[in-house]
Amino acid sequence: MNIIINAVIPIFAIIFCGYLAGRFRLVSVSGAQALNDFVYYFALPALLFYSLSTTPIEQITNWPFISLNVMVAIICFFTAAILARVFFQRKLPDISIYGMAASYGNTGFMGIPFVVAAFGQEAAVPAAIATFTFDIIIITFVVMSFEISASMRNRKNSYISLPFNIAKAVFQNPINASLLLGIAASLLQLPIPAFIHVFTDTLGAAAGPTALFALGLGLLSERQDVKVEPSTKKEMGVLIGLKLLYMPLVMGILVLFVFSIENELWATVAILLSALPIGALLNVFADKYRVMSDWAPIMILLSTLISILTLSGVLIVMENV
Repeated sequence: MNIIINAVIPIFAIIFCGYLAGRFRLVSVSGAQALNDFVYYFALPALLFYSLSTTPIEQITNWPFISLNVMVAIICFFTAAILARVFFQRKLPDISIYGMAASYGNTGFMGIPFVVAAFGQEAAVPAAIATFTFDIIIITFVVMSFEISASMRNRKNSYISLPFNIAKAVFQNPINASLLLGIAASLLQLPIPAFIHVFTDTLGAAAGPTALFALGLGLLSERQDVKVEPSTKKEMGVLIGLKLLYMPLVMGILVLFVFSIENELWATVAILLSALPIGALLNVFADKYRVMSDWAPIMILLSTLISILTLSGVLIVMENV
């Protein structure tokens, strides 16, 4: 129970402050986008670069931890894809968006700030590695499915462009770019000037509270007038359940019985990140490929609200195991 009081309540208190600020018009709701852009393009990349560039390369190349996240990403992605095909009669390539909904968490705006606030700066390293691993796996699956489908429909589309399109989708993300730069600095043991360390450390410290505050503020802007059919509600419920319950269960089983993660903090971070709500990037891909574009924002909002309970439950279970 102490971990709930000391970790979860302060985190969600910051989110609630953002909500109250928007509800009582102390801060414009439209300001949530500006705050998110600040976190996405500046504060979070600075935090991740600082964390990784100062980390020994043997920690970054923690292959059991990387393999753990790869396996969880694959299992959860294809579980959702199979359910979408068998029970909801969805077809390729659309089912890849369903797989993304059930396996891609809100690590950038919630997960990394959450674990850093709860466990300190050292939690940023495993969180960054897990984020990068999931980005590569999930985004590659989604882009591949749609690009291959497009190439089959239109012979003018060359398969040669497929690797380029995948690389563009993965690496144009500023968070992933900062991860690569931090890994390169650690791998090459580059001497980072003191002023860069001070700059990234100071700027990165703003990532956590700003992202959480903006998340609460943004809850007010997620107003959708979309009519949701009963069948769609079932699909939404299944996908949210897979993300908030099934994924941390899979992660927990693999951590306990399959993979040997010697660092307890890294194991804790992996499980908590797996229990995050659906990531905001789902909305980007859903809109781009015109799959569940009307109700993806609703799922993101609902999963975020429900995660207050499920994250607390995961922490209680972890504390008593």
